[in-house]
Amino acid sequence: MPFLGLFIAVVCLFTFFRKRSNRSQENVTDRFWKRESIANNTRLQDLSGLPYITIPFDKFPIGMYENDLLKNYENTLQTLSGQKIVNFGTQTNTDLKITYGTASLPALTEYEQNFTTLCQTLTAYAGQLFELGHTDDARTILEYGISIGSDLSQNYLLLAKIYQSSGETGRIRELLASAEQLDSLMKRSIVEKLTAMLPEDTANTPVQ
Repeated sequence: MPFLGLFIAVVCLFTFFRKRSNRSQENVTDRFWKRESIANNTRLQDLSGLPYITIPFDKFPIGMYENDLLKNYENTLQTLSGQKIVNFGTQTNTDLKITYGTASLPALTEYEQNFTTLCQTLTAYAGQLFELGHTDDARTILEYGISIGSDLSQNYLLLAKIYQSSGETGRIRELLASAEQLDSLMKRSIVEKLTAMLPEDTANTPVQ
């Protein structure tokens, strides 16, 4: 009998939590569809005020070095410069539709994809420059990537490696502070790797 009572209690407890989980999921679903309804009824908004990104070619070593890979990356950057680039961060499609209107979504998606391509190209471009020994140029490009919100781990880690080689511990700590603000699946990995690059006696020192 005690075993039967325990079994019944477990079943009741399981049923309770399952129902609560179902209700919670229903609430999430309801909220999603309510926001979608609002989004789908939002009129087209003016996109001229978006924070468009401009590529600072005057700071990049465009055409300075004879290397096929560098030329390919530079050509990609030149192509991107003629397109609209925006970092929308963690905003979802629903967020974008609510803010700018459903009709704007295709254009906004393109702008965001251009941003992704830009970040990938910058990191690859800097990596090739670094491999060729042009460390200062690589540093400039990687720092620009961080400034526009790149969340690529290689952007952070290669830049930290450059700082480490020149003994700039403070710069690594600034990178760490930036990484800690990321909303990305790679955040934890980046933070852990940057922390490991700091001297043990400064790893836990807060950034001023």
